Amino acid sequence: MNMHINILGWLLVASGILTAIGGMIVLFVGRILPRMPFPIEREIEVGVPFASWLLSLIGLFVLALAAATAAAGVGLLQYRSWARVFTIVVSVLMLFHFPVGTAIAVYAFWVLFSEEGQRYYKSRSESTMTASGT
Repeated sequence: MNMHINILGWLLVASGILTAIGGMIVLFVGRILPRMPFPIEREIEVGVPFASWLLSLIGLFVLALAAATAAAGVGLLQYRSWARVFTIVVSVLMLFHFPVGTAIAVYAFWVLFSEEGQRYYKSRSESTMTASGT
């Protein structure tokens, strides 16, 4: 089970990094959109600021999701007590990130909800807590 938890942790970290790259691109497009040379028409004059605002908001949300995903992966790799529950919550959100996020979420559910996975993670988490003194 150690191998599965490590694989899941690294998958979450990699997914968080790739999602952050996508979020940065969306944020960049949202910020550069108002500076693009569009023909002056009433519909575009009103729609461009709204689209820019909406893309910036979506980009920030995607960046927050990426940070949460990477944090869950790092927590799993360090066997933190909070990381198992946090990974389950992040995995529920990743179900909508089709197809790669869905596959990672299903794998996370299999690893973290299996009886062997629960026992192994709990024992490693407790031993990590006593070894670090926290």
